[in-house]
Order: sequence, then structure tokens, then C-alpha cells
Amino acid sequence: MKSCILPLRIAPRPRPICQLCYSTAQQPAYRRSFLTSKAPAPAVRRHPARQHAQHVQHALLPRMHTRRMATTIELQLKDPESNTPLSLSERIDKLKAQLADVETHMEWIFSSNKIEHETAVLQPLATLEHIANQAIAIRTRQPLPAKLNLRQSSAGAILSLDGDQLDLPAEPSRPSKPKLYTIDDLPSPSHLSRLAENLLKHEKVFISPKVLSKYVDLQRLLGRPRAIPEIFYLYAHKPIPLLGSSPPKFKKPNPKSAKQAIPYEIGARALQAAIETKDMPLCLDLIDSSYRAPAYQRHMIIKKVGPPGIVATALPLAIYMIAANLSVYSNYMDPTLFKWYAFAGMASYVLGTGTLGFVAMTTHNDKVVRVAWRSGTPLTDRWLKEDEREALDKIACAWGFKEDWRRGDEEGEEWEGLKKWVLLRGMILDMPDLLPGMNPS
Repeated sequence: MKSCILPLRIAPRPRPICQLCYSTAQQPAYRRSFLTSKAPAPAVRRHPARQHAQHVQHALLPRMHTRRMATTIELQLKDPESNTPLSLSERIDKLKAQLADVETHMEWIFSSNKIEHETAVLQPLATLEHIANQAIAIRTRQPLPAKLNLRQSSAGAILSLDGDQLDLPAEPSRPSKPKLYTIDDLPSPSHLSRLAENLLKHEKVFISPKVLSKYVDLQRLLGRPRAIPEIFYLYAHKPIPLLGSSPPKFKKPNPKSAKQAIPYEIGARALQAAIETKDMPLCLDLIDSSYRAPAYQRHMIIKKVGPPGIVATALPLAIYMIAANLSVYSNYMDPTLFKWYAFAGMASYVLGTGTLGFVAMTTHNDKVVRVAWRSGTPLTDRWLKEDEREALDKIACAWGFKEDWRRGDEEGEEWEGLKKWVLLRGMILDMPDLLPGMNPS
């Protein structure tokens, strides 16, 4: 009887080739999991014949190196900060290729038979800024982007991906190894700064406000602001190339023209770059080449004196017209006399309030902390040179003590030189009357 029952129990029912797929299909959807950390279930006793048949069936299937595949995916996801020599070399190789393109583009601008557009100058500056950012990222060991972004288990990732997506390292013949680079092979900041400086110094390159702004941002990123004052000087004195002229033609600029003034925002960023490098002589040179330049003084006159001057010129006529219209309603006085009385009254009121407003506007001290105007300085000078005083105050706050109660106790050659410099400009650094505790409450 047992010999008859045994073949019936051994005969396996038809199943697919993959045992793992069949067992997965039989489970409910919410219970499917390929890897688990729970303790294994107690082993079920199976007939030796059935166990032998399963071993034979697994032997006929091709082996899947699951541990090898899982390890490959985990290495790409686990630690993106670990830069292998190959990935580092690839990044440096790309930067060198971009730098070579920049140098080729600059040679094309220098050898061109005509004056190129502003965009042709902005492009290499933008590429140099990109190269500088990438070089800083490599030197500071910033993380590389992960190649895969999977949140499931390794076995689930293996079963959900196709064979083309795994991209497993095959074992055919290896290609020739590319040249390996190290961090020392990165473009140096001094080299990038020199390239940008040579570009703007060339006679065929027009230094526009956009080009100057891009150059200042690049030098601030590189930490090389020493060349900015010279470019500020060229911005006002360099011959202006005429766009599209072939052969190139140039026009001599007027260095004192308001158009040649350094924009306030660009000067402020350049000064901040010099303060970050802790170079006080450079800060003072930047103030001389930007806020104290004759072109900037004319720009401030047009900007600050122009609109109020137009209003002050048109205001008497407006007051006279108002007084003439009011004279119609004079019942007990001569209309002509009433007109002049009304004109004198309104003019006196506008003149008095305008004077008080001008004094309040030129003597306010909201933005400046430590630098004050010396007594007797004309109000017009205070009004027009307010940007210079603000720049000197930034330098004083950067070099002096941060605590209010310690102000005035600074020492050193640089600090004494700054105090004399400020005094020659009609200002006082840390006026005793304005220090905490020195004025009556």
C-alpha cells in the first residue's frame, strides 16, 4: 500500500520555472516582501523526495548573483560623498575642457576683425564663474549627486528593474584607463583671475556695467579683489570700442562724465570683497576709484540735485498761478495786492519748510554708526558725499570692536591711518560726543 501512495505524493503539480515567482504570486499583496529582518519561521518537514526534486529544479536554473547586484546598488546610494579617483578625474577633466574652451573663445575675441557684442564678453566670464564654483565644490569635498534614488530594499530593486537598468559591470575586456587627476590639478584661483583681468584689459573689449558687475562677482568668489581698482580706472579712462566697427574704431571717453561713474551697487560689492580679505589699503583704493572719482561726483549732482532743482525752479511759477487764481475771491482788498500777499505768504511757507527738510535730510545719521561729519562741513558736501561716509563707516565697523562700550579703544597702525584718512575727508571717526556715556541723557 505504501509503495502505491508514494508516487502520488511525489508527483509535483505543474509550476512555473521560477520558484520565487510562484511563491510570491500565492501570497496576498499586503504580505509580499522579499527581504525581512524578522526571525525565520520554523522549518516544515518535507519529504526527502520532494526536497530532492526542488534541488534539481534550482540546479537547472541560471544563477542570479543577488548579493553582488545588491552590493552594487547600495554602493551607488549609500555614500555619495566618497569621491573615487575616477569620478574626481572626470570632474576635473570636464573643468579643464571648459577652461580650454574659454581660452579659445578669448583668443577668438582678441583676433577678431571687428568689435564683438557684449554677450561675447559675458559668456567667458560666466563660464569662469562656473568653473570657480565647481573647483570650490571639489576642494571643499561637497557631495556628488547619487546616480540612483531608490527607497526600497535591494532585493526589491533587483526584481523591479529590468536587465538593461541594472548596468552591472560585465567582465569583457577593460578599456584603457583615462588619465587620473588630483585636486592639485584644478585651475588655480590666480589663473582664473588673471584670465578675467586680461579679458577686460584688452582694447577690443568694452567694459559695460554688466561686464563690470560680472567681473566683480567673479573676483569676489575667487578671493582676488586686488585687480578691481585698476579695472575701475579703465572703466572711466579706457578708449571705447565702437560696436561692429571693422576695422575696430575707438572713441576717447570723458573720465569726468557722469556716464563713466561706477554704479553704487558694484562699488558696494567690491568694497565688501576687500573687507572679507581684510585688506584696508585695498578698501581705501576702492573708495578713491569709485565714490571719490569726479565722474561719481557729477553723477550724484545729476541724481540728487537734478530732480529737486527742477521742482524748485518750477515752484515759484506754480505759486504765482495759485495766488493769481485766489485773487479773484478777494472782496475787501485790491485783487493785485491780494495776489502779491498770497504769493509772498505761500513762498515764505514753502521756503521755510523746504529749508528745514533739507537740513534734516543732510544731517540724518540712520545708516552710519561710527563716522560723523566734522563741524562746519557744508550741507551740500554732506549730501553729495554721503556714500563715501557710509563706505568709510563699513570699514570702521569691520576693523573695530563689535561691542559698543569698547569703541574708541582700538589701537594699531592701520587704525590710526584710518582715523587720519577720515579726518582729511572732513569727517571724524568716533566723535567723543556721540560715544555711549559721553553725552547727557
